[in-house]
Amino acid sequence: MDTFTIELNEISHKKSKLIRLWIGGALILVVTVALSFYLIGSDITRLAVLIPVVLQVAIYIYFAYSTYNARVYIQSDAYALEYKFGMLSKTPKTIIWETITKVKIGPTYLAFYKRSGKRTTISLGWLPYVKLKEIKEKICEVAQAKGIACEWAEYKKYS
Repeated sequence: MDTFTIELNEISHKKSKLIRLWIGGALILVVTVALSFYLIGSDITRLAVLIPVVLQVAIYIYFAYSTYNARVYIQSDAYALEYKFGMLSKTPKTIIWETITKVKIGPTYLAFYKRSGKRTTISLGWLPYVKLKEIKEKICEVAQAKGIACEWAEYKKYS
């Protein structure tokens, strides 16, 4: 199996985070509108109040829309592994399979060791356990199919 795609922005685990972001954004909006009225003082004109409020509402709507439509995924084909985490990054990051000599899979990370001696680490601690397990299994499966060593980090329990 050389190809897989795993979508990470499912609404089931995204909903509570989005609601917290929207509530935080709404609180910031209310505070900035109140601050605008306070700074204007007694010289209140409709235009002086309307422009900042419209601008703040537009910024808030854009923020809410961009967080809701952010595409978060990890996918692989025969050539490369591509992933995009977060709403701010517009371009996905790519790791070319031909340059990889070893993949080390840890509890919450994936480390790709390149032929040049450098290492690329992907942190996955923010994912639900089911998705984390699925990603690890798929990455190891693809790496082994390509003849790349797949090493699992040991879990150490300290008492």
